[in-house]
Amino acid sequence: MVEGEDFLYKRWLTISTIAFILFSLIPVSILISKEARQELQVHNGVMDLAAWDPEQHSRIKLDGEWEFYWNELLPPSFFRHGASDSVSRMIMEVPSDWTESRINDKPLPAYGYATYRMVLSNVPDDMVFALKKTNIRFSSDIYINGEKLLSDGKPSQRSTDYTAGNIPQIGGFSTTGDDIEIIVHVANYDYINAGIPSSLYFGELNHMMKHQQQLTVREFSLIAILVTLAVIYAVCFIAAWLNGKKDYSLLLFSLICLLFSIYQGLVGERVLLLFGSSFSFEWIYKIKDISSMTYFIVLVVLFNQLQQNIISRRATKIAITVLGIFTLLIVLLPIQSYTLLQVYVIVFYEFLLLWMLVRAGALYVKSTANHRINSMLLFMGMLTINLYSLDLLLFAFSLKEELWLGQLYIVIFNIIMIFLVVLRFFTAYQEMKEMKNKLVKLDKIKDDFLINTSHELKTPLGAIVGITDSIIKRVEGPLNEQQVQNLTIVKNSGRRLTMLVNDLLDYSKMKNGDITLHKKKMNLRASVDAVIKLQMFVLGNKPVRLINSISEAFPDIYADPDRLLQILHNLIGNAMKYTDVGEVKISAEMHRNTVVIHVRDTGIGIAPGMERFVFQAYEQIESSSKYDRSGIGIGLSITKKLVELHGGRIRVESAIGEGSVFTFTLPQTGIDSVEWNTASKEHNDEAHESLNLQVQYPLYLEGEIKEPILVVEDDLANMQSIINALKLKGYSIVAVHNGHQALQELDKNQGFYLVILDIVMADMSGYEVLTKIRERYTLFELPVLMLTARNKAEDMRIAVDNGANDYVGKPFETEELLARVNNLTKMKAAVKHAKDAEIAFLRSQIKPHFLYNALNSIAELCIVEPSQAEDLVLHLSSYLRNSFDFKQLDSFTTLEKELALVEAYVHIERARFGNRIQVEYDIDADPFIQIPPLILQPLVENAIRHGLMSSSSGGIVNVMVRKQEDHMMFISVSDNGCGMSEKKLQEILSPQTESKGVGLWNIGQRIKLIYGIDFEVNSAEGVGTQIMFHIPAHPDYMRRSY
Repeated sequence: MVEGEDFLYKRWLTISTIAFILFSLIPVSILISKEARQELQVHNGVMDLAAWDPEQHSRIKLDGEWEFYWNELLPPSFFRHGASDSVSRMIMEVPSDWTESRINDKPLPAYGYATYRMVLSNVPDDMVFALKKTNIRFSSDIYINGEKLLSDGKPSQRSTDYTAGNIPQIGGFSTTGDDIEIIVHVANYDYINAGIPSSLYFGELNHMMKHQQQLTVREFSLIAILVTLAVIYAVCFIAAWLNGKKDYSLLLFSLICLLFSIYQGLVGERVLLLFGSSFSFEWIYKIKDISSMTYFIVLVVLFNQLQQNIISRRATKIAITVLGIFTLLIVLLPIQSYTLLQVYVIVFYEFLLLWMLVRAGALYVKSTANHRINSMLLFMGMLTINLYSLDLLLFAFSLKEELWLGQLYIVIFNIIMIFLVVLRFFTAYQEMKEMKNKLVKLDKIKDDFLINTSHELKTPLGAIVGITDSIIKRVEGPLNEQQVQNLTIVKNSGRRLTMLVNDLLDYSKMKNGDITLHKKKMNLRASVDAVIKLQMFVLGNKPVRLINSISEAFPDIYADPDRLLQILHNLIGNAMKYTDVGEVKISAEMHRNTVVIHVRDTGIGIAPGMERFVFQAYEQIESSSKYDRSGIGIGLSITKKLVELHGGRIRVESAIGEGSVFTFTLPQTGIDSVEWNTASKEHNDEAHESLNLQVQYPLYLEGEIKEPILVVEDDLANMQSIINALKLKGYSIVAVHNGHQALQELDKNQGFYLVILDIVMADMSGYEVLTKIRERYTLFELPVLMLTARNKAEDMRIAVDNGANDYVGKPFETEELLARVNNLTKMKAAVKHAKDAEIAFLRSQIKPHFLYNALNSIAELCIVEPSQAEDLVLHLSSYLRNSFDFKQLDSFTTLEKELALVEAYVHIERARFGNRIQVEYDIDADPFIQIPPLILQPLVENAIRHGLMSSSSGGIVNVMVRKQEDHMMFISVSDNGCGMSEKKLQEILSPQTESKGVGLWNIGQRIKLIYGIDFEVNSAEGVGTQIMFHIPAHPDYMRRSY
């Protein structure tokens, strides 16, 4: 045998020996208990106590040959009258199940009833005795000398009158004679076996009660230990969960201990019942079995989580399914039904536990040195659970009378589990320590990489900025204004990247202690002014004020000018980043020999407890996703080190929603004045150059393609890149730099073909804007193309889930952007064409049925009033000409023409109905405002035909058109006619309504297709009807010039 095989063989031999020894304890304990059989025995129904010494043997078992009367519940009086010879008498061993006996060579059934009887003779005088029953299945009454002493359940000859009960009881009594007759009535209609499977105990009352108290204390102690462990495990789980580690094994340990305690409290002495119970015995018994099945389920899940090599996920699911179904049957079925299946379930989980034990042994045998202790603990835990389960099984089948060995196994199992939990903790700690060392090495590698990369980037960036600057200064010839603006954006973007590279290099120097300060006299207010002017370019149109509150008379300070500017840039830039609206204010004060400088903002603030992280390298405090996350998180770390190099200190005070105050200190020299240095003047020049690039938004750019695209981007460089790309294809563009402006433009102009939307903006996130857009437009009515710097599948999924049509990562390729724009605009054009066709179809449904009546009226008037007939023909001609004007699908008309159409229609109707029709006009709007044709006239027609003409006296129609704030127009058509019920109103608004003209549903659909809104209808029977809606009031609606 080779060395490796010999080693494995020795391990197998070791664990097999341990398992054999421990398994042997159970049969040995059974043999010991049988070998310790007491001398006093019941013989032929009589136990002679003449030789009993109560002082030496305080309690005795009433084991032996009892009289047994099958299918009889004989009262004590039956035996006193000497009638016992009239019934069939057997001898039955106690303890035993009666199912083990036979009558006429036939085994006794489990279900039935019987009477047990025995007599104690030569009983000592002057003593108070006690009798204890432990386990009689499944109901019993015990009589002492004809008096009922104990009753558990209700034994009966009929199952309908029977009540189950099987709880340990003890009862005291005294006697005056030499003999004690004990009669036990037993009935069972529930359990799979019956009889008296456990001994009855007899003895002196005080000794019996003392022994009972010892048993109770022992079982309560075990329960207390288990509950305590359950609480400890639960507390550890909660503590770990609160610290971000979800170790569910701790929760499973807690559940196992809790279920063990419940089960232990409902077997043996059933000590939990001492607290009282409102449950019936049936439910007490069911709770015991449910807890048993449940802790086996949890146990299987626990070992699966601890080590899947012991039990696989598939086997775990099978075990959970089988045991779970049986647990459900316990709840739903009576005891006699589910106990028939219980034997098979017990066999299943016993084999399962044995199989898991073998797998745990194999895991230990194959384990390496690092996992040997853990594997041994798992094996020992699995072994003790097997022993405990086997011990319970023997107790259930009456092969054992006491549970102390099983209780010992439970204690050992939990001790092993405690060792296992502690070992897992230390293992996790060791792994974390090793991981920390790896992270330290990786951090160094990262720093080296960033430093090397920064060095490589610095030279080409300098070339880019220098060459671009020279071109701006016309070294290669004249440039137009647009070219200068584009090149300036390139130059400033290069400078921003150069500043980031310098930050990385500075951070590297600081870590290595290579930073040297060159201090000189300098003016603090002038330095702050220079930084503010430069930051104004970054600020753009963001509604944030930068305020320099430092007095002009503030004394000069002694500091490194470049490093102080770097400190101020970082602090002010950070404040601007997290401030949407408000101000960033810089102030300073003298305190003894120190200058104290404050940078105060009204931004979002920092969460309590997070202030200590803001000055750590590569840390960025989490905030809403709408805030700029650019940068790599070393700016404030560099700031802190630069302040400390000056001999000062920096701190932050903040409150959520109120803003932050960064305060740092610098030495104060006391010098009164100083000229502003060259470096500061250079920064001032750069700031003035940047200010010239500010753009006023919204920006309207007209192209060859008239259908506009709305671009929403808060970064000037990205905005210009997008505009330049779109201009290559001749698109008309509306450019805005924040979400609120975008929504305002969408309110004013609903003719956009596409929205290009950045996800991260200063005022509100792109997702918020997208949500607002999708509340009004579908994916096809207004496509949205999202832009983001995080080009990951997760971001694409989130964008699409929120209603985006497509997605482009930044930085983007111009060809990719234009291809996606082209696809989405073509889709929009196709949808618009379909919508215009639908509008035309709805308009084509106009059927002026009143035309027939009008022609009849004209015919009559030609005879009676020829001049009036002529006038009516002219109005009818005007009406028809305006009604059927289909020069283009999406044609609009003026308010003036629509009102003329209304008047022509009203004139025709008055010719028919006279003064029954009255129309009032309340017009306060530009008569040349553009509205869709055939909107007012059908509403007036509807009011006359369905409102006024339903009344013999007619009525009044009021037409109101009023211009309101926010470029909206309010339109209302109301009448004082008969009105409508709610049911009638719903019928009229239905597309299936068979109306004789342009139905309200038809008009509503056209308004919704054009404006994306619904009109409001208010009506009441006998009062009248009002139809009203709001539409944009732009004279050039959907015809904006760019």
